[in-house]
Amino acid sequence: MSSPSNALTCTHDPQCISSTPRYAPNELEAAASMCKALADPLRLHLLLYLAQGEMCVSELVERAGDKLSSVSARLKLLHNARLVTRRREAKHVFYTLADRHVEDLIRNVLQHAVEVSAGALHPSTIHRSPNMTNCSETSHEHHDHQHGPQCGHVAIKHEGHIDYLHDGHLHHAHGDHVDEHLIAVSATNPEACTPQHACAAHPVDHVHGPGCGHPAVPHGDHVDYLVDGHLHHPHGNHCDNHGPITLA
Repeated sequence: MSSPSNALTCTHDPQCISSTPRYAPNELEAAASMCKALADPLRLHLLLYLAQGEMCVSELVERAGDKLSSVSARLKLLHNARLVTRRREAKHVFYTLADRHVEDLIRNVLQHAVEVSAGALHPSTIHRSPNMTNCSETSHEHHDHQHGPQCGHVAIKHEGHIDYLHDGHLHHAHGDHVDEHLIAVSATNPEACTPQHACAAHPVDHVHGPGCGHPAVPHGDHVDYLVDGHLHHPHGNHCDNHGPITLA
């Protein structure tokens, strides 16, 4: 029986399909277990604490403000999912993230949650020139807020004009719409690791992320946080200094 004339046909290049990454069933199962372990706000919060560095169970209990048995059960599940590692020293058990992949994973999923709650994709997900600031396909849809000096959002000077930080986006009012901008990686605003950076603007144990109290700033292909006039990028047990931002 011949297929209908309007039937859908595959137009993919066979060579492209053959080069698609393939994973073994046990690898997919392990990834699924990790996703299940992440599917709890309290476990996710423990991972955020551990992103600052190794901590003992008693310290995590104090920070979580919960019972020892509850925190231990969450840590056991995270350990079984291979998201954290542990070691014993005398009577204390210390936990740390399994590797950098885990840190990237939790920060990416949290940032995506911020983007979804804001109702639009983050500008870093749009393919464009890193220095793009002109009007283009990067306009922000469904944006009724009128940005201006009294709008309540942090205003910054950006490449000769004024932009506004709004729910993790860098907005520029342009006629009847709002453009999406980002801070380009440059000598002024680098993306390098600076473990020597010590900032008294917030406590050492402060965790940057949604609701942390600091405006999120799109910078290159990642997200930084504006603290005391400069960009902070959470990185392990410290914050990298990604350069100054001039407030308007």
